[in-house]
Amino acid sequence: MAGKPRVQNPSDPVLWCKEAASRIEAGDQKGAIYCYEESLKIRPDVPDVWYNLGLLLETIGQQTAALGCYTKSSEMFPGDYRFFAERARLLAEAGKYLDAVVAAGDALAINPHAPQIHANKAGYLIRAGDAAGAVAAADAALAIDPANAAAFANKANALVVLGKTGDAEEVLRSGREAVPTDERIAKMLANLLVRTGKWEEALAVAEEVLLITPEDDEVWSIKGAACAYLGRKDEAVAAFGKAMKINPKEKSYKHNRDAIKNS
Repeated sequence: MAGKPRVQNPSDPVLWCKEAASRIEAGDQKGAIYCYEESLKIRPDVPDVWYNLGLLLETIGQQTAALGCYTKSSEMFPGDYRFFAERARLLAEAGKYLDAVVAAGDALAINPHAPQIHANKAGYLIRAGDAAGAVAAADAALAIDPANAAAFANKANALVVLGKTGDAEEVLRSGREAVPTDERIAKMLANLLVRTGKWEEALAVAEEVLLITPEDDEVWSIKGAACAYLGRKDEAVAAFGKAMKINPKEKSYKHNRDAIKNS
């Protein structure tokens, strides 16, 4: 769908929204953004249009503008939890974790039965320095959705911060049982097993993950570390070498490979 968007009656905000939907379906995000902006010039008091505009602005990398849209929509209609949830997510992406916690709390005050928002709040709380609060938020998510992968991951991370690595390991094992297809939980478990000296199991878990995601440089690094601790020098060098090829910007992979080579 080429050319500047047009509608039959440019003073009708609904027609601009319909044209935006057509543009989205055709993959023309910039055209859709133009349409929503034209609609808002005519009728700026429709929170869903601000919300939809924010979603589109994110797709083209304009996070600050998207955050402004979500803030606007939440101010206009404070009864829709989605507006606060998206605002929380973007605040966290901007490093404003305390503000993200507040926004997530606002969303949950409207809809306390949204497991993903509880799980996301747990992540924000970790970065805001409240690991104990993060555990409670993750537990709230799991009480609603016992297979919420983000909740398992964030709870485990929070427990590690609290120095409870054994509890974190148990959480990750439970997460693997509840969500066996989630590679992130398996990767976290493999990494934790390396850190706690369970190198054989760490290697086995890492190799399982690599069967699914063979281009994950972090998992190759975990495999390299496990092999190094097990004295399997050649395999460790090869694993770190693979990680380097996938992500040459990560300097630790080369450092580790060279240290093992020269040991």
